[in-house]
Amino acid sequence: MSYPTTPGSKGGGASEDAAKRIVTRASKLRAAITALMANGYRLTADEIATQMRESVLAIRPRVSELVKTGTLVKLADRRKNVSGMTAHVLRHKDSLAPVELPPPATAKPRRSAPLALHPDQNALFG
Repeated sequence: MSYPTTPGSKGGGASEDAAKRIVTRASKLRAAITALMANGYRLTADEIATQMRESVLAIRPRVSELVKTGTLVKLADRRKNVSGMTAHVLRHKDSLAPVELPPPATAKPRRSAPLALHPDQNALFG
């Protein structure tokens, strides 16, 4: 197997070593991206990274691989990414009708410290 079904490199050396080390994780990330985008979302690579809580450095190459294999399709629309540059909005090849992302779930606030053993300590330090 070769690029784009497996990570690749252009010049060998460290780039080639990195491609070999990420093969297993890359296939899992591609599967997760495909599953996310099959819902009908229209997202940029950076927005996919945000939704998956992954680094853009891990997601951007996987998105490029999925575009190259035809799993993801670039749309004419572009949006700004974290660097301030614009990036193509993508869709899954089988998702013809756009679907809006659900609003982010609000996390329950967490205490930074456990409750004190004595009630006065909570009043002073809680």
